[in-house]
Amino acid sequence: NSKHFSTEPPQEEEQAAKEPESPVLVEKMEGLHIMTIGINRPDKRNCVNTETAEHLKMAFHEFETDENMYCAVLHGLGGNFCAGYDLEELSELEEDLANKIAEILMDQGPMGPTKMQISKPVIAAVNGFCVAGGLELAIMCDLRVVEDNCKLGFLNRRFGVPLIDGGTVRLPELIGLSKAMDLILTG
Repeated sequence: NSKHFSTEPPQEEEQAAKEPESPVLVEKMEGLHIMTIGINRPDKRNCVNTETAEHLKMAFHEFETDENMYCAVLHGLGGNFCAGYDLEELSELEEDLANKIAEILMDQGPMGPTKMQISKPVIAAVNGFCVAGGLELAIMCDLRVVEDNCKLGFLNRRFGVPLIDGGTVRLPELIGLSKAMDLILTG
């Protein structure tokens, strides 16, 4: 009646360990015609880097072109919606920083889909931190469902980092110019 235990991981676990998980997870609920788009960088509070921005853009393009999907829900995994752009990635670009920023701005916004024309409704399911570029992603959406304990704001403004992904245009349309200016100028 001896039991044998293996110290070797099962094949599928070993395979999963080798493949890094995508920074954006897409799920289609075919019967409901809803696509969920999840930012999957919980260890970075779902900060968006170049790879994540590209995956977000591809996910929204897929949503826009899929005739069976009527609505999308954008959310963050691991307790935070999105804490903006990954500044660690920018800090590693010592000599090429200006060229990288120009490249991002010419192609798309740094957050990925924020400059796309999306014709179908998108809902932001917001929890945890939703700041800086993360808030720009949320206000890109048509509706926002926000938990009571969320941290929202343009905290990047406190450090002189501008809003460059549509926030200064969209926010006044949503909440009025005076309230928007207060939030944009003070963070």
